Amino acid sequence: QSDESIRQLRKQRLILIFNLLHTLGVRANELTQITNAKMVELLEQGQTKIIAHKQKMEKIIYLTPKGKKTIKALLPHLEANDAYLLVSGRGAKRTPLEPSSVLRDINSYLQKVFPTKNITSHSFRASLVSELINDKNISVKVVQQLVGHKDISTTYLYARVSTENIMNSLAMVR
Repeated sequence: QSDESIRQLRKQRLILIFNLLHTLGVRANELTQITNAKMVELLEQGQTKIIAHKQKMEKIIYLTPKGKKTIKALLPHLEANDAYLLVSGRGAKRTPLEPSSVLRDINSYLQKVFPTKNITSHSFRASLVSELINDKNISVKVVQQLVGHKDISTTYLYARVSTENIMNSLAMVR
């Protein structure tokens, strides 16, 4: 393959990864564990289980109807098999992507696109949590369960309060 086609495939894979990170609210290393069969289960049942890398315990990943539409559009020909969703290589040499290489690719790309901002692979997860708490007024306890935080204080760290949040809250009271 030419350098340009490899770059295009890498770009498509990054777009898929960015969408999955934000839609699922998982860590990049958790995303690398997901098989095609787990993704099909998630699309069909709205949830699936993985072993969370950080806590080394079972974690449930949930998917909303809107998230299902997003993922189905990104993965229209997904088959339920034991192959990993994110792989490198072709043919028989397909191997699961290493979490460290996924993190490196994501963070390198984000640094190039947003050189003055501190955006990392974890920013997608933080963005989802913040959006659920601040914009959608979802209970912090529900969000804690959704993202698998053991301690609710960790979830509160993601709840960034903006001037707009304050003004909207005041408008409901006054």
